[in-house]
Amino acid sequence: MKQLKSYGNLYHYYCRSVKKFKIPFFVCLLIFILAFATFVLDNFPFGLSLAMLGMIFPAILFGVLWLIASIRTKKLVKPFTPQQLHMIDQEIPSCAMCDGLLVTSQAVVGIKIGLELVPMANVLWVYTMVMTSKIEGVIPVHKDTTLIFAGRDHKRYGFRIKNNQQAFLFIQTELLKHRLDIVFGYESGMDDIYKNDINRMIAFSQECADKRRKEMGGFL
Repeated sequence: MKQLKSYGNLYHYYCRSVKKFKIPFFVCLLIFILAFATFVLDNFPFGLSLAMLGMIFPAILFGVLWLIASIRTKKLVKPFTPQQLHMIDQEIPSCAMCDGLLVTSQAVVGIKIGLELVPMANVLWVYTMVMTSKIEGVIPVHKDTTLIFAGRDHKRYGFRIKNNQQAFLFIQTELLKHRLDIVFGYESGMDDIYKNDINRMIAFSQECADKRRKEMGGFL
């Protein structure tokens, strides 16, 4: 990722985020290659050799995930100017992190699957979406929670988080340090307003900002 090498902290987080794919890829690939050497060894279990050859499939999977993470990072970094990337890079060391997310003055930064950047100026609405898996459609067995950042350009960015409110409350607190005109939480009908009448949602975000300024005593 040549574009990020000039920004030490961003590049560090990028390398850290893809390591979970990169290391298993090379390990599986090495085992696959070594499998061919076992055929010249006397008494080496044939079944084990076949199992080692089978490691090519997880190697391909991790390789594809690594490629997807790299392409996604390149796409999400592209909208930022060098000056903005420099500011993000300089602020990262002083930012708190929760569930793989941190907030700078220019972007929300995620490091779970590649390096993901959400432009701060584009954030309009932040909410969580919970998907529950059920047995026979009745007994809940698993919940997946996604933190959604909905932008003013109708783009949405999703981050998998733990099934509690900690990450959401953290992001809410950190975002409000930089922007007061953001809508938080989900209520019935909001998605339709966002999809069909974005100006109404923007107006509502301004109302939220005015309310917060009054609650803060007019200091902001």
